[in-house]
Amino acid sequence: QMGGETMRNWIRAGSLGAALLLLASLWGCTTSYVQRPVTLRYEGPKSGTLIDPSVQAFPNIIIVPFVDLRRKKSSFGTYHWGGLSVDFISGRETVATGVTRLVRDFLLKAGMKPVNGKWNGRLDSLPGIQGEHAIYGEIERLDFSGKGRFYEAKNKGTIRLIIKWGNRSSRKIVTRKVEITPNTREIHLFTSDFNHVERMEGLIRSSVNRAIREGLTTLFNSPTDRGR
Repeated sequence: QMGGETMRNWIRAGSLGAALLLLASLWGCTTSYVQRPVTLRYEGPKSGTLIDPSVQAFPNIIIVPFVDLRRKKSSFGTYHWGGLSVDFISGRETVATGVTRLVRDFLLKAGMKPVNGKWNGRLDSLPGIQGEHAIYGEIERLDFSGKGRFYEAKNKGTIRLIIKWGNRSSRKIVTRKVEITPNTREIHLFTSDFNHVERMEGLIRSSVNRAIREGLTTLFNSPTDRGR
């Protein structure tokens, strides 16, 4: 029933535009929800140009799955447009899994050899890692929100990551905290398409990429902290 009651329409959208066209036909009598999976992949400059050659020469580096400290571990954020609510989610994997894969992709493209391994990010456990170097990370915050009106769209977000590089031989841990706070506004008078909704997905991807790129670049390229 529609009168006075809120009807929830959860649609896992393979084609976001098609789903929104369907839900737009219900606008005014329902509150409708779309789930849109976002897959993270490395996008940006060739990472080999961003990391010092002495770091690229590591025989291998352990990549520990990132730890997500958030409550909603599969959520990127929500975009609201009239009676529609689009939840951007990580799909069949967690956000932490996608972020970890992005780190591996970055290091692979830099010519390094990431391998699986265990480490809790603490100094007392560093001597027990199965390699000379390890990367450990935490997602402290990763949340985006957007709102569309008939004349504009606003998107904003905050990403805060902690990334640690452990060097077993030197018994040293280098820690970097990176925070990215994108904030965009787009004018689209009386638009008839849904590109402004999909652009939030692009903002999520580019912002997570930027956070990882800046975090790893500053982690590895500090002259005083470079591994030996």
